[in-house]
Amino acid sequence: MDVNTGKYVGTTNLEDTVLKTNLEAAKEIARQLRLRNIGGIIIVDFIDMTKEEHRQEVLRVLEEEIKKDKTKTNILGITQLGLVEMTRKKVRPSLSEVLQKPCPYCDGRGKVLSEETLGINFKSQIYHIARQTSADTILVEANPLVAARLIGSGGVSLRDLEGKTNKSLYIRGSAMHHIESVTIKPIHDNDDIQEHTLPVKTGEVLEVKVEEPHVSNLNDGIARVNGFILNIEGAGVMVGETIPVEVGKVFRTYAKARPVRI
Repeated sequence: MDVNTGKYVGTTNLEDTVLKTNLEAAKEIARQLRLRNIGGIIIVDFIDMTKEEHRQEVLRVLEEEIKKDKTKTNILGITQLGLVEMTRKKVRPSLSEVLQKPCPYCDGRGKVLSEETLGINFKSQIYHIARQTSADTILVEANPLVAARLIGSGGVSLRDLEGKTNKSLYIRGSAMHHIESVTIKPIHDNDDIQEHTLPVKTGEVLEVKVEEPHVSNLNDGIARVNGFILNIEGAGVMVGETIPVEVGKVFRTYAKARPVRI
């Protein structure tokens, strides 16, 4: 890393300008190391300082800023030429750790692609099929974990997919699907498509587990049926419980429900 004064060189005291620039650089360097997660051997070339007290002041500020870093960092000192040698532990995850996760089918002995990676792959397949078909509607069946990723929070990912493909998309979670498999089927006959693609129906009574409170309305709870979201009225205090609910209005990406007594 090389520090320079840029366009500002000061008009009164060059040494003060150099000190001020180096102090600002010391703070920014520590911040950038954290933000960019830079590891290994790092050499910082500060602007030459003639006064020893200035060099020590810059070193002190750098050490103070480095203390904010949770990753182990060692500063080996500063030379008369303003060179600082540092070492910072490398903590960046490997590519396989970014793209994969422990296999849920063999107790973690193997690896499968992560939901995020699969979502990207499946979107590419959806785009390809959307370009090839004249059908206005496409049905996508995937593992519930990946289906939820394709739908996104509040259906935001689904709306983005529909906008880019100019198709109506129905995404259905299927526990029978391996996490790395997907079925993408163009639908030419739209009659009763919602009845055949949505996993719940209005008036249906189901037993579901309340998984979490609603993100924007803590009074309500969230359950999932094959990845399809149920917004359960008043179930925010029932997280972790399995309760009977009656399905109310059904939308493409979620349905409303209320607890019932059986």
